[in-house]
Parts: sequence; structure tokens; C-alpha cells
Amino acid sequence: MEAERKIEILLKFVDAEITHNANDAYSNISDVDYALEEESTVDGYGVYTFKHPNDEVCISENLYYYDNDLTELIVETLLDGDIKIYVDEYMYEDLYIKDELEIRFDEFAEDIIEQAIQGFLPGVMDDIIIDEQELKELKEEYEYENEDTETA
Repeated sequence: MEAERKIEILLKFVDAEITHNANDAYSNISDVDYALEEESTVDGYGVYTFKHPNDEVCISENLYYYDNDLTELIVETLLDGDIKIYVDEYMYEDLYIKDELEIRFDEFAEDIIEQAIQGFLPGVMDDIIIDEQELKELKEEYEYENEDTETA
């Protein structure tokens, strides 16, 4: 299964979303919970903020000088679920968020498989998170075997 699809399944499973559209974050009807942005200081240094788009910057709470902890912060926040985060596309790539989400999929794979077998996956009503072919692929890839829930 492709990495992008695994990430899509994972984010739906935990009820989280990443948007790269700044209009989602800064419109009057924004439903974005957090925005990750790169800002410049007056003397030319790059810093990062991670906060609700309408909140003022609080230096001690949501300003980051280095980007090395941001990937983990973003991924953990997403995996806590019930959240939407704006991350500019270039930052999404530069911080390797996609790679980290793909790695973290492994932690959720068994739960995703089990809930798909049982016919229940959280998410929007009537929103199919995973189809039968994808379920079969995941069972093979993760060598899933469970007599209690196994189907033919």
C-alpha cells in the first residue's frame, strides 16, 4: 500500500486532518485548530510558531527557534485526534512529517485491521476509511492473524 494512502487511513482513523491551504486557516470560518508557520525576526532569524491561527504569539508557549522538535510535536498532536492542522506544503516536506506519519502507521495497523474486520472504524458516518482490498493488503503486509476475528 502506498505511503500517502496509509497516511490518509491513519489520519481518518484518529480523526485528524492536515491542510496545506492557508485559506482554511485564515478565513473567517476557519475550523483549523493549529497552524505551523515560519516567521522572520526583525534581525533576519527564522523562527517557528505553532498556535491557533487567531491567537497572538506567546514566546514561552508557541515560539520555536529550532525545527528539530516540530515534527514530533505535529505528529503527536495529530495522533491525539479530533484536530485539524495547517502546515505549509514546503514545511510539510522539509520537516519529514509524511515520513514520520508513515512510520507511525505501524503502531496503529493492528487496531485499524481489527476494527475494519469488525466493520467499525471511527470517522464520519458512511465514510469508508478502508475497503476490502486494502484490508487484505494490510493483513498480508502486517502478517495479521487472529482466529477470533479472522474472516475468509
